[in-house]
Amino acid sequence: MLCFLKNFDVPYLIYPEETYLYSPMRQYLEAVGGPISEEAWEATQSIIVEQEVTAGTLLLENGKVCDAIWHLVSGAGRFFEWHDGEEYTTHFFVGPTFFTNYHSLLSGEPSEFNILMEEESQLQILPYPLLQGLYGTHHALERVGRRFAEQMFMGEFDRRRQLLHWDATRHYEHLEENHPEVLRRFAQKDIASYLGITPVSLSRLRKQRRTSKG
Repeated sequence: MLCFLKNFDVPYLIYPEETYLYSPMRQYLEAVGGPISEEAWEATQSIIVEQEVTAGTLLLENGKVCDAIWHLVSGAGRFFEWHDGEEYTTHFFVGPTFFTNYHSLLSGEPSEFNILMEEESQLQILPYPLLQGLYGTHHALERVGRRFAEQMFMGEFDRRRQLLHWDATRHYEHLEENHPEVLRRFAQKDIASYLGITPVSLSRLRKQRRTSKG
């Protein structure tokens, strides 16, 4: 599977299952930023908040400041914005993965979008103020945080490049070929919104794809 760790052309974050065998969060953090000492890992574990949420839970609301990084153990969700009374989906994410609104997290400014869980989900929350407190004493964690931010930036850069150069058909082909779970697990209206087309146009596109495959 694609992820920010290895590829930056994906509109949502998923990391490889082989990194999810033992202590999944630690496996991923070390894959991003290198080895973490037992002391640093125990300190990280001490601030983790476990949470189970139902489908339809709004984790972050437009106008609120983001103050956490979420590790999605299982489940699925999406980012969306409101514009002129219309809802626009900008990202999908499927567990296991990490996600946050990094701009709001770092700037302290209100979020411009919402984060909505579309399925019953199991989460591990890293409160950002507490995580920052660990950076001063555990430099490995600071390194992980810096590299994670770099990868988030690169992923968003490639996402914006796709928006400029890919049409709806190319976006759909990418999802179909590389991330069919998105097409299975999210509502058609949200996929259409992400592609920048109407649900009717999406139905037409899906029919054309089926016809082309014979």
